[in-house]
Amino acid sequence: MTECYFENLENIVISQLKRTQKSIKAAIAWINFELYGNVFEELLDRGVKIKIMLNDDGINRRYIKAIQYLNTKGADIRLVRFAGIMHHKFCIIDKKICMFGSFNWTEPANIRNIEDLNICDDYNVVANYLLEFKAIWNLSKDDIKLLTKPINCKNCGAPIINILLMQSEGDYQTKIEVLQQCGCSQKIVYTDYYDASVYNNYLRTIQQFDEDIIAVQHSGDEISYHQLIAQQDFVVANYLSLVRHNRMGMPIIHAVGVKTWKWFDKHEGEYIYRIIWKERGTSTYIRDEYEIF
Repeated sequence: MTECYFENLENIVISQLKRTQKSIKAAIAWINFELYGNVFEELLDRGVKIKIMLNDDGINRRYIKAIQYLNTKGADIRLVRFAGIMHHKFCIIDKKICMFGSFNWTEPANIRNIEDLNICDDYNVVANYLLEFKAIWNLSKDDIKLLTKPINCKNCGAPIINILLMQSEGDYQTKIEVLQQCGCSQKIVYTDYYDASVYNNYLRTIQQFDEDIIAVQHSGDEISYHQLIAQQDFVVANYLSLVRHNRMGMPIIHAVGVKTWKWFDKHEGEYIYRIIWKERGTSTYIRDEYEIF
């Protein structure tokens, strides 16, 4: 359910923050730490884990001493700089609810501007905000540039992308390859072998939901079915996003895929590369599947 608010927004945000039990993950363009700093300090004293991203500019740097103080108490508050403004205004509380909207946590936004604030506990919405937070928390300014402005092939003009492919290799190994793909060519630019758990863990993230998904399909409970699918998608995406840390020597990994069989009809088919995860900012130019040249 999503509740929408247009008045008394500052008090609503502070009230929600004070109810936090375990964690806050927030990306807010601008925060007035003269007001919210005391709230964060109270939460830290209660053992709440706090991660916050702010836009790196003079407005937020006015509060650098307050930010540094909160960080010494256990918070992780970062000023981040990308090609444009980090303009998000969302806060995930206890991984259960998300506050989002136009409202910055500042005095002008509270007393002068016309703003909106939404509070949502829908799992799919919260999960998507968690993935977005993790992406911009882990990706650098240069990473974002590589993803949003990929290099184009001089021959065909299509973006050149790096797809990490994984498959089981016997009982004990996972074969990892990086396929460099554009519109006119494919080539393997990296091959190595890892422990079988790399691929098996991917399968387990899918299989752990299979029985429950089948059960709710039989029951006809559409709400529970869509919630389970959302949970499965989040767990899989969260696991595959580990490629942000190990890029196999590549400047960036754009996507993760598997080689799988695609049926055309009952009798004919072919192997293709199916994309199972796309990095942030790539959905406009990475397809869901690719032919094997």
